[in-house]
Amino acid sequence: MLAHTHYAEVSGDPKARNAAARIAALIDDAVPRIAPLVGTSDLRPVTARVYLDRTAFASAVGIPRNAPIVGLATFPSGVIHIDATEMLESIERIVPHEVAHVLIARCLGSALDALPTWLNEGIAEYAAGATSSQVDPAALQAVGRGESIPLASLDASFRLDNTAQPLAYAEAASLVNYLVTTRGPNVIRDLLVAVRSRRDFQSSLVQVTGWNMEELESGWRQSVSRRWRWYLFFYSQAPILGLMVLLFLIGYLRYRYDRRRRQEMPDTDW
Repeated sequence: MLAHTHYAEVSGDPKARNAAARIAALIDDAVPRIAPLVGTSDLRPVTARVYLDRTAFASAVGIPRNAPIVGLATFPSGVIHIDATEMLESIERIVPHEVAHVLIARCLGSALDALPTWLNEGIAEYAAGATSSQVDPAALQAVGRGESIPLASLDASFRLDNTAQPLAYAEAASLVNYLVTTRGPNVIRDLLVAVRSRRDFQSSLVQVTGWNMEELESGWRQSVSRRWRWYLFFYSQAPILGLMVLLFLIGYLRYRYDRRRRQEMPDTDW
């Protein structure tokens, strides 16, 4: 055991003792903060394993060695695996994200499979500190370009080899931010408790929020577009095109004005 604290048990490569201490401290901060958010009272220490070998990490979690993943919680063991070889600078977000997955699983128990992947990932992103200002612009750009992922297809976009994965995370986090903004901070806990009881997400969503999936998606899209429309305008090519059109009109009007002025001038004998 490399680190053993109130909420964390971290093992792994003996040379990773410093990284293990850092991970344990992050787990100690995350567990009491996230547990009330997701509605679990199970505060047993979270087990984590830290790696200083990329191949060993990839093998342990079952991903390709070149996959852009440095942290993953595996189930049913509920163990967090952390690759500390290259990306430890992002550990402040990775650890609470994975802790959230563990605590969500503790809350739902055998009903975990009834929770959509997008909501699981969106809650984890929210718990890791993904605010609207971070995730909404990325989601909005996709909405504005007509490239956003429909909610009904969002779960499939979390496949490890899918190029849409970063957008899937942004949309999922944006959706959770929208739920919290419109229905209050207890909406996450209430949804998970309802799913645990009903073992069905769609009926739980209606019970807790009053929305079905289509209404949730429609309200979210309208909210994001309304709050970030100026960002999309300045991010897009519209300002450049608008300026080009304006300069053309100014030049054309100036040409017409000069031409009319010359026509109205009297002839002059030299």
